[in-house]
Amino acid sequence: MQRSSAYWSANRYPDPEVQPAVTAPLDDLPPAAAARFKAVRAGLLAIDGVTESVRYMGANWRWSWEYGVGSRKLCWLHVVGKGISTTFTLSDMEENRLQAIPRLPADLARAVAEAQRTGPVRWCWLELGDRRIVDGFLTFARRKGEWLNQRPSPHRGPRARRASARLRDDADD
Repeated sequence: MQRSSAYWSANRYPDPEVQPAVTAPLDDLPPAAAARFKAVRAGLLAIDGVTESVRYMGANWRWSWEYGVGSRKLCWLHVVGKGISTTFTLSDMEENRLQAIPRLPADLARAVAEAQRTGPVRWCWLELGDRRIVDGFLTFARRKGEWLNQRPSPHRGPRARRASARLRDDADD
């Protein structure tokens, strides 16, 4: 989130009408960045229950690779300029769990410290500029994937209004 509009305008896939193939960055990025994209993508897809989609995320983020467990989001990958970055969210509970991890990689700790808070969620951004950062991020992503798999998917039960309306109707008889 905290990137400027100039940063996001360098997204390699700016046209909202042209969805890139899921493997497009492998051909479009320089070899080292393409290898990092391949590694992070494979690592994310290896997490139990994770799905991938390429989504147009509006005028700022443009096309992003979205990874989630059910309806909950694990992270987004961005292909900007000649590199890749990720955005991930942390709820208060996830942030507490993250702080309990011994020897959290410095890059990840900085991303969390500099994150923008929107309501109960921190939006963290991390440049995946070398393999060490990718490996540290994947270690975190596996843990977050476990956390997401531990919680049941949120769902709405029947609306209480309907039941009370039926009771009122019955009482009128």
